[in-house]
Amino acid sequence: MLAVLIHIYYRDSWEKIFRSQLTELSAYESVIMVNLCMDMPDTEKVVADIKKDFPRAYILVTPNIGKDIGGKLALIDLFLKTKQQAEYVIFLHDKISPHAITGERWRNKLFSVIQPDVVPSVIKTFSNNSKTGIVCAKDFIANEYDEKKKLMLTTNKDKLKELIEMYDLKLSSYTFVAGTMFWIRGSIIRSFFSIHSPLACREMLEPGDSTDQYVGTYTHSWERVFCWLANSQGYSIKGI
Repeated sequence: MLAVLIHIYYRDSWEKIFRSQLTELSAYESVIMVNLCMDMPDTEKVVADIKKDFPRAYILVTPNIGKDIGGKLALIDLFLKTKQQAEYVIFLHDKISPHAITGERWRNKLFSVIQPDVVPSVIKTFSNNSKTGIVCAKDFIANEYDEKKKLMLTTNKDKLKELIEMYDLKLSSYTFVAGTMFWIRGSIIRSFFSIHSPLACREMLEPGDSTDQYVGTYTHSWERVFCWLANSQGYSIKGI
């Protein structure tokens, strides 16, 4: 069983992006969970549209805190409270860039792992190696750790160090999925967040459209930490 956790910021994203993408996943037993940004106009209409397409979908509406990371944490809280036992969780959001052509290309690559002809390969990748914890589009596997200097080459380095210590993460690799769209074993999510409240994690995130261009943020640090939860539990990332 799959759990598809989606954060939506833009009003027309459900119709333009997600409806067709999720319809193609309908061959698999799955639960759909959607977080809508409270700042979105016509929220009630979007909720109605989602329910029309997927009557059993779970839907949240939350303030814009932590961008898609905050949305994911709110959905993980719902995932746990509804006692979902999905073997795999898929994280998605409406990746839209001000540079429309670049943004669309990035989104298409990130979404490639839920395409009908790719999904069987994703599931096979998990099945073939019990220590594969995350599967993603290979072009988005990133690593900011400089082995020679023994430090993270990112404005988020201090906050990352803080979070690693706070959650006692034992890491053998600092690779993560840039863009935060991937498949992950549900057991990894349940293991960590049954101890650490996802809503408490969300509370530390910055409100609004935060950026880490000049100074580190908890929002962008959690983009890395999401993937490190798998590594800390002995799992690796596999790109396809």
